[in-house]
Amino acid sequence: MQVPFTKMNSQGNDFVVIDNTGSLYQFDNKKIRSICSRDIIGCDQLLLLNIKDSNNVACEIFNQDGSSAQQCGNGMRAIMLFLNRKYNFFDSKIFVNLVPYNVSFISEKEIKVSMGNAVFFENIPNRISENISISAKEYYYEVSVNSEMPSWSFSYSHLSIGNAHCIVFSKNSFDNKEKISDILNSLYDSNVNISFILNTEEFVKEHDSSIILRVNERGAGWTKSCGSGATATGAFISRFMLLPENGSKKISELDISQEGGELKIQNIFMTDVDGKYSPSLYLYGPSTFEYDGVWND
Repeated sequence: MQVPFTKMNSQGNDFVVIDNTGSLYQFDNKKIRSICSRDIIGCDQLLLLNIKDSNNVACEIFNQDGSSAQQCGNGMRAIMLFLNRKYNFFDSKIFVNLVPYNVSFISEKEIKVSMGNAVFFENIPNRISENISISAKEYYYEVSVNSEMPSWSFSYSHLSIGNAHCIVFSKNSFDNKEKISDILNSLYDSNVNISFILNTEEFVKEHDSSIILRVNERGAGWTKSCGSGATATGAFISRFMLLPENGSKKISELDISQEGGELKIQNIFMTDVDGKYSPSLYLYGPSTFEYDGVWND
């Protein structure tokens, strides 16, 4: 079987895009992992498209390990660039797990994705081991690790923007990134993306600067850029800055700096039916075409 594909890149987060309209090709876990392998084609995620028209583009997203992903902001921009190049679409509605996302091609350097609303979780996880203790604060948690001497702690927020994210924001937490990732994966059954903010204190003091972020993506590991991680971080920071101790500042636009470059997050302040903070979020950033090819199964 010969399968045409397009290799795309969104700030170092790379994708294989396959137009699978009409389900011409069948992909099992083994084939997905083969395509994603750096020894074959290589990518962080595989994007399978079923295109009816500009307002009905269905997408399946698969990670390197063959697991399915619920959302991908960088992947949305790669898809929009693909659709613009192949079909001259400038505005599209892309469905992932039946959830629609409006995406607009402005230029290769600026593609806009409507990422939907953020939902903050407030319940303490059930999978707490005897080695840690968790206390709930407003929109975030504090975790104490008691199994090591001296004991140490970190703070994080748990939220969803279509996929689940833990945003770790306490000072120097990135020094313990692997330990913290293991703890959070055990709490949430390895079903979260984990982002580390490296300059929370500096941003609170000088909020005109950009947030520096590193992301451990579920099913893909550490990536150079994560659009949904940046968006979730934007949602958290906008809520965090509203707290009185942080100056009750409204942050409606935020630059997120990752290894692959900067993304812009726009935040529309909204509340849900219960009056809880639930911002509507927009992601802006580039994507690039790398090459077209054919995969031989």
